[in-house]
Amino acid sequence: MAGGLSELEQAAVAAAIQTAEAGTAGEIRVVVLTRPLVSPAFYALMWAALLALVLPWPLALFTALDTPMLLSLQACAFVAVGAALVFTPLGAFTVPRFAREEAGRAAAVDQFLSLGIHQTRGRTGVLILVAPADHLVEVVADEAIHARVGHEAWEGVCGAVLAGARAGRLGDGLVEGVAAAGRILARHVPPGAGDANELPDRMIVL
Repeated sequence: MAGGLSELEQAAVAAAIQTAEAGTAGEIRVVVLTRPLVSPAFYALMWAALLALVLPWPLALFTALDTPMLLSLQACAFVAVGAALVFTPLGAFTVPRFAREEAGRAAAVDQFLSLGIHQTRGRTGVLILVAPADHLVEVVADEAIHARVGHEAWEGVCGAVLAGARAGRLGDGLVEGVAAAGRILARHVPPGAGDANELPDRMIVL
């Protein structure tokens, strides 16, 4: 299994892409990221440092501890909290949502360009990028289709994928998301004479 998806599930996603593209001149690609978008280490240590900075003040006000003891407790607090956040799953909760969203958008644009989705003949390529560890789905549409449908049109695609992931059925969610993207493309970019499959249908797991 790759990225939590079996070979059968990946084949189902590829089949869904083929089916969706049969009704449109657009192209769809799916990328699943197996690692978190943002390493929690930076934010974990930042919160540990903040706690260590604040800790001596209430202790100095309400206890008779001397300065060396306060400094020792401060250092111990930083090490203990930092280790607990860096080396346990708790660290994931220290990463702000905006940082995840910015990293997800940057990763989606990077994959969109590196996979050559912007080089389709009609500029109607669409990328669906999923980061399960961060509970994020990003859709990047090329200029020709984006100009027709706007950003809000893809909310249903993201919602379908996220619903499947939250239910432990990421493969089904991706199939439904691809189908939703296909319906959008079919409405705005119907198939024409001489249409060719310009991009591979298989999903990519990184």
